[in-house]
Amino acid sequence: LERDTRELSQLLNCLKENRDAENVALVGHSTGCQNAVHFMKHGGDVREMVKCIALQAPVSDREHAEFGDPNYQTNLEKAHTLKSQGNENEMMPRSCFWAPITASRFLSLQTKLGEDDFFSSDLSDEQLASRLGHIGEYGKESGLHLLAAFSGADEYVPKHVDGNLLLHRLCHAMNAACCEEDNGEKGRKVATPLYLENGNHNLSKGEGDMDVFVEHVANHLKMAVPSLSD
Repeated sequence: LERDTRELSQLLNCLKENRDAENVALVGHSTGCQNAVHFMKHGGDVREMVKCIALQAPVSDREHAEFGDPNYQTNLEKAHTLKSQGNENEMMPRSCFWAPITASRFLSLQTKLGEDDFFSSDLSDEQLASRLGHIGEYGKESGLHLLAAFSGADEYVPKHVDGNLLLHRLCHAMNAACCEEDNGEKGRKVATPLYLENGNHNLSKGEGDMDVFVEHVANHLKMAVPSLSD
């Protein structure tokens, strides 16, 4: 995540300096949702260019592995062992993950409260707020608009997880700071939920789900950058 945030910051700076870019939208899918959330905390001054964010399938890598992989605990122990030996940048066995991955990256994805653990259903409201609250805190000053889209039939979400409830908990955590009472008035909600009941992880199966998502993203863009409506 740190490398991705650094490279994204470099990209936005390049667009600003060489293309006169002023307004940027980030659309994250799956792990890309983690990238967007991390960037909005650690991206530096260039974050001011980001007017709109769409999170499509903000799901927990850890919960998917914990409840779907019988070797989850064994793989986690292997990663911890490599790290304790000072070998956190060594590759994990191919059987541990679908793609080549270092022990450090594996732990980031698969450990509770690891660097990537933003969207797990077993995190408390306080833990979610500590990990996502900066979105609303930054957004209330910058005018940021965020759409969080969650699919009810996402194959990477464990069956016991209530996706609609989790989605609203995630948005509540992101909105906590921006909705605090200010001079007796509540602020504007930065994060808006979109629950697609029949959607799968990449919106390739639910009829019309992709069109609904794109329409909502377009509406958020127009709210974030009113000139787009002209």
